[in-house]
Amino acid sequence: MIGSKTLLLEGLDIDKLSEIKNMKTVMIVGNGFNYMIESWIRNYPDENIPPSVTESKDKIASRVNEITQLWKKFNEIFKEIKAKNPGIGDEELIRIIYSIIDLFSSLPGLEKVMTSDQLASLKSLFENFLLDKIKEIALEFKNHHDNTGYKNIKRLFPEFGNHFSQMITNHKLDDFHIFTTNYDGILDTLLTDNPHGFIFKDGFGSMGSDELLDFCDYNIEFDKIICHLHGSYRYKRHYGTTYKLKHNVVNTDPIMIFNNPDMKERIIRRDCVLNRYLDLLKEDISTANKIIIFGNSMVNEPHIKQMINKYGDRKEISIYVCSPNPVQIKTEIEPYFQYDIVEVNTTGMTNMNEFFMKFDAII
Repeated sequence: MIGSKTLLLEGLDIDKLSEIKNMKTVMIVGNGFNYMIESWIRNYPDENIPPSVTESKDKIASRVNEITQLWKKFNEIFKEIKAKNPGIGDEELIRIIYSIIDLFSSLPGLEKVMTSDQLASLKSLFENFLLDKIKEIALEFKNHHDNTGYKNIKRLFPEFGNHFSQMITNHKLDDFHIFTTNYDGILDTLLTDNPHGFIFKDGFGSMGSDELLDFCDYNIEFDKIICHLHGSYRYKRHYGTTYKLKHNVVNTDPIMIFNNPDMKERIIRRDCVLNRYLDLLKEDISTANKIIIFGNSMVNEPHIKQMINKYGDRKEISIYVCSPNPVQIKTEIEPYFQYDIVEVNTTGMTNMNEFFMKFDAII
């Protein structure tokens, strides 16, 4: 390690930071971002709450907390299945699980070559298996979306997207690419700007369908993009291809990567969209000036750490780790990066204004 630098955000030398000119910035976001938004909501001054907000701030904050913790249900499901099948190893179990998911995504095609009785028999073999449980979790994400939670978050912070976009413009950044490991749409909701809508691109665009958005490479070749590396409750597998649901409807074949950390990359590579996202992250790390890891402990992301080591371990790149406990993230990154890692304590980001004032210094 060639000297690791520790800075608390409250003491950042803004003049010194402004000397670092960025061309491409990569931001890796985890659940810590959602917990920060939850704290903003709980601390929101009652007298400033817009009349359009239809729920109490405590209820909105509780919904954010519930969304943020939904990923834990995948671990519970995995343990439950392993307990019922003690003779199956992790790798074999995951292979079986994803084979079943692939099978169900092809059911519309199977209906053309199998009788209804044969299909009913096939479905009955797996009706209580993992796929139904994945659908239940995706439905919980959808229900949180339905319960005006996302709309109320946007009503509380209507200027977030505009401020974020303006901040990137002010610093004349050529590219600002966000990679999130979250399944939810909280960050996506905030990154909108009236009247222009979503200010980032995710690769999906219209395909003439009332329900689905198709993925095209040209839809992701923009200066501002956001990629859900591990899938989303709105990503749907249909005939083996990944689409995004246009509206917040029930997802019958959701794509959300949930398995053993050491097998994540292998599963990601099986999906056409997530594979492209991961390739894009590799390209970005290879050419970025700065990586900002925000609210992601990196404990369960060996594929990202290895990518940083292989393509980003160079003195021309700066890594910033941002969380209430940044030393934890730094400890995860240090074995993979031999240069300075800047610790940013986010405890002081108690509201949106504090966030932008201090995050502006980082980028």
